[in-house]
Amino acid sequence: MDETLIQTFKRYYADYRGAEDVDQSFTDAYQAMTFHVINQTEHYVQEGNLNKIQNLIREFKEMGLSLGPSNDSLKEQFEQELVQQELNRFSF
Repeated sequence: MDETLIQTFKRYYADYRGAEDVDQSFTDAYQAMTFHVINQTEHYVQEGNLNKIQNLIREFKEMGLSLGPSNDSLKEQFEQELVQQELNRFSF
């Protein structure tokens, strides 16, 4: 099953969060996700899979529309999910 872009974004955020603060992690994760979209598009072009290209671009545009000048609520959501993941990891 393919990962959605928001899942990719969250995964990148979690990776960066170990070394950076919330704001920098968010910025770095968004940039990494953008490169991910470019690489995936190139891969789908080589496959000749126009449908996957269209879906990826649609998802990326939708995500871009939901992001704004202040993404505090989204950052807070990401932080809460990270905490929950850590708690689940250490639960018995």
